[in-house]
Amino acid sequence: MPEHSATDRERAFAAKCRWHQEQARLPLREKFRILLELQRQDHPILAARGALEPWQQPWAVEP
Repeated sequence: MPEHSATDRERAFAAKCRWHQEQARLPLREKFRILLELQRQDHPILAARGALEPWQQPWAVEP
């Protein structure tokens, strides 16, 4: 597997930093919407591993 150059790593790190800055600027309602969506996506994976505790269930709310 070829080595990535330092420039590639720096570019990837800079892009990741920009993404984090953009996420930080999102309104709280949008951050909450994203959290709920990620919970819903993760639920089938967790449920396939076995019975879930009540605190592991997705929140039944809409932002």
